[in-house]
Amino acid sequence: VGTVVPVIWHPPGYPGRTGTSYLPTVLADPPAFFAFVSFLVGLATMIEVKSELRSALIAARAKAQIDEPDAGEALVHSAAQILSRAVTAIVAGYIPFKTEIDPRPLMRALAAQGASLCLPRTPPKGQSSDGLTFHLCDPDNLDHLEKSEWGVMEPKTHLPEVRPNVVLVPLLGFDHFGNRLGQGQGHYDRTLEALRVTGTVLAVGVAFAAQEVTRIPIEPHDQRLDWIITPTKAYPIPTLGGIE
Repeated sequence: VGTVVPVIWHPPGYPGRTGTSYLPTVLADPPAFFAFVSFLVGLATMIEVKSELRSALIAARAKAQIDEPDAGEALVHSAAQILSRAVTAIVAGYIPFKTEIDPRPLMRALAAQGASLCLPRTPPKGQSSDGLTFHLCDPDNLDHLEKSEWGVMEPKTHLPEVRPNVVLVPLLGFDHFGNRLGQGQGHYDRTLEALRVTGTVLAVGVAFAAQEVTRIPIEPHDQRLDWIITPTKAYPIPTLGGIE
């Protein structure tokens, strides 16, 4: 993928202003106006950088899927420390979409250690601001699955809903600091934020090694991962939430 220049964006604070319209206020206040312009430039830059990075990582992931047909099985050997924590865990996995790495061998290994498995359901289109829900599900049982509006195989609605304490998170790219780049819908960011409010959760990024970059551009709503697992290595990320 090559070296990625860090782009860390945070919107400028603008305390002490109230009213129904923000724009007239900033136009009447030159410092606020320039802060507002900087905010727009930063947002446009962030969108452009993430779009270009996604394109590069989609290509890198597609190549890795072809080059590493046994990558899913290799995840099991990398994840020994995670496996040891899974005796009573409720583990959320996923059914791979397009060129995502296949976590099902790891899910089977976790289940063999005593974990309960669940899969996510994405919100319907038009309700994309909602988070994921998780339902107990055998990922190998096709009778439990259906295709969503997004084209992803998901558990059927009648299956019991649960709260996972380990979430295997698909991604396009990641960095050594635990930052993650997804598809851009924000489903996992909203879900992890909500789970972290209600208790401990271990967010485990699952990817090919080729998906790692020097630095992922981040925004305030982005949720960091607690662990990274690839076919060749696994390591914890020190975070405020989760388990190191």
